Amino acid sequence: MMRIVTRGDFDGLTSTVLLSEVMQIGGEIRMVHPKDAQDGKVKAEADEIVINLPYIPGCGLWFDHHVSEEVKLPEKYKGRFEVAPSSARVIYNHYAAEHGAKFERYKEMLEATDKLDSAQLSTDDVTNPSGWILLGLTLDPRSGLGPEFRKYFRWLAEYVKEVPLGKVLKHAEVLKRTERVLEEQEDFELLLAEHAKKDGNVVITDLRGLKDKPVGNRFLVFTMFPAANVELRIFDGHKGAVVVAVGHSIFNRTCKVNVGKLLEGYGGGGHHGAGSAQFDPAVAEAKIKEILKTLKE
Repeated sequence: MMRIVTRGDFDGLTSTVLLSEVMQIGGEIRMVHPKDAQDGKVKAEADEIVINLPYIPGCGLWFDHHVSEEVKLPEKYKGRFEVAPSSARVIYNHYAAEHGAKFERYKEMLEATDKLDSAQLSTDDVTNPSGWILLGLTLDPRSGLGPEFRKYFRWLAEYVKEVPLGKVLKHAEVLKRTERVLEEQEDFELLLAEHAKKDGNVVITDLRGLKDKPVGNRFLVFTMFPAANVELRIFDGHKGAVVVAVGHSIFNRTCKVNVGKLLEGYGGGGHHGAGSAQFDPAVAEAKIKEILKTLKE
């Protein structure tokens, strides 16, 4: 029996569900901060599957899709790495030849995971999310839904296998989150109007020091600044760190900077179009200026 080690987002959920169809998964799903995995602060055992995280030595299987990991591949590992829309897609590709029929019932869930994780969304997906996309937003740690997401994630990993999506969305635990996402969208837009500003082609959103923020879709900012092609978002992070998250606009797709590779140089990482890095507050401002300069060039 294998155990899951992942991050608690929609990609982690879909990956967990797919793996449970092809092998015995048990024990508590362990959620890890990507930076802790990257810094070697997390250990893994031979009976653990690491998903959507940097490779952790000692794990039994590893599945990932982040472009920043491509140049750091271990010489030997079991599992699969490829640059893909999601880690769930990597898992699907790895097992589809033998277990494709078992995955068929999750086709729409997987397609939505690809769309959400790679930000291939329409304006309507952002301003009026529904279905799997809406469910996925309740698992986005950047939406601000609070610390209960771990318990929610573990429960949802079983529940989506038992009932159709329509019934999942009507469950009280899901409904209270989806309603909050939709109801607080207007308040989040007002927050962005106050704390986001355009500097050339870059939207700088500084959310440091803000408590009890409304829940918000992280792509909403691009509907407000359609001329910008990238966002630099700054917020309070893990253990007092300053987090810098960079993302290409999903509507104005003209930014040429490889974000994952850029932020890898600052101890972070990610995809071609999105990524993050963490800094000590003492050096954060200088690093932010460097990153902003690169994005504007």
